[in-house]
Amino acid sequence: MKLREPARMRFHVRNQHGELEVGTYAELRTLYLRQFISDDDEIRREGSDRWVKAGAMPDLRSAKPRPYFHGNEFGWLVVAITVFTLLLFFVMNH
Repeated sequence: MKLREPARMRFHVRNQHGELEVGTYAELRTLYLRQFISDDDEIRREGSDRWVKAGAMPDLRSAKPRPYFHGNEFGWLVVAITVFTLLLFFVMNH
């Protein structure tokens, strides 16, 4: 008795330049991580009529490394000002 190989889920990717067919989710993820597919590109799973922006797909979004400051710029600014103020205070009083 032969076991059937699971069907490969194909994906279609489109943007203003055209459409691309990707053979597996692993390939789709690799293309996204290498920025060949951008957050604004639309992705459709084969057999579905629904297009979704790549940036709206939680699995893809979570795979991309986050920049160091990612949304915390204000917090880091407060920390930097506080440290600078403390250093200035100690230098001026000694």
